[in-house]
Amino acid sequence: MSSGMPLPVQRKIDSVLQRVKEPETLRSIGELNLVRRVRYSESEKRLIVFMDIADPRSTCMVCSIVNEHLGSSIRRELQREMEREFPGFSVEISG
Repeated sequence: MSSGMPLPVQRKIDSVLQRVKEPETLRSIGELNLVRRVRYSESEKRLIVFMDIADPRSTCMVCSIVNEHLGSSIRRELQREMEREFPGFSVEISG
């Protein structure tokens, strides 16, 4: 994720990215590369997770609704797991 990030922190983040699954395929968001970057600040007790979920290219209204629902579900689960892994930290999911 980020050079200079302490190895124990990196391992915790990697663990979260393997636990959180994309609901349609049940593959981990780490495996699917749905997280572009994680910014970690020990001094500020803050994590910012930058997602890489693209908008669908389809003009199908139903497809857009399904995609938005899946993205929201992934973000909620990621938020919950990061907060569980990093208690006391502010966690922000971006993108």
